[in-house]
Amino acid sequence: MTSVIIPVYNGAEILPTTIPAVMTLDADEVVWVDDGSGDGTSDLLVEAVASVPSARVVRLPANRGRAAARNAGVAAASGDVLIFFDADVEPRPGAARALAAALGPEGAVASVARLDPVVTDLTDPYQDYVANHPRGPSPSVRPGESVDWRFFLSGASAVRREAFVAAGGFPEAVPYGEDVAFACRLSRVQGDGLRLADATVRLHDVGDLARALGHARQFGAAAATFDEPCPGGGVDSIREAGWRSRAAGVVEPALHTAIRVLPACRTRRLAVRYLLGATALRAARRA
Repeated sequence: MTSVIIPVYNGAEILPTTIPAVMTLDADEVVWVDDGSGDGTSDLLVEAVASVPSARVVRLPANRGRAAARNAGVAAASGDVLIFFDADVEPRPGAARALAAALGPEGAVASVARLDPVVTDLTDPYQDYVANHPRGPSPSVRPGESVDWRFFLSGASAVRREAFVAAGGFPEAVPYGEDVAFACRLSRVQGDGLRLADATVRLHDVGDLARALGHARQFGAAAATFDEPCPGGGVDSIREAGWRSRAAGVVEPALHTAIRVLPACRTRRLAVRYLLGATALRAARRA
């Protein structure tokens, strides 16, 4: 049995775009988790599930964060395959089935879909970067193949319930980057257990450079508190920054200048990439 779980916090603006796609997914049940929203999210979700017996809404009395919201959704769900989408993700038809199917090979405990960012403003340096450097495994990786845990993105993924339980669920003490922290836990369950699903989902609400830098600061501060090694080396390089964080402080002003003065080009995109990394390193050092 497959259960789709979607945490939502103040999603009234994006839900009219993503609800129709979610409610037509090929899953046995859909569990929306309203994480203490203060806008019109609750009314939209109630309307969406009213005529769908297999769908329900779990309401949390106060905002507890995405990790807690996902864990609450799992507690309310019945499936042995748990499929997670973020509220700003628009899954294509067949996405739930593809994520579940990717768990078929022996040793697979989780799967992840590719993301197709919906870019709305190419004049913003971050959106231009995202449009040309999408996150995720290399294009050469084929569906069904094993991928590194650093590519686990809970915004479009699936996990076997027994692996979810063995890993202890999403770490609720991690305010941002909880999917990476959860990937660290899952990697202990099965080192090569992540598979690429034959699915691509649209990611809305990409944000701009200012917001991306804010997220980088949040992630760096959170990663510094992770109390165990993580797969892929990226998080550990932040946790053990040392000279890297000092170097980041030196190059940050130059990266900001390059992004401000350069036109959209490969060099500016690289500057965006390195600025995000430098920002995370600096935040980790201050944490």
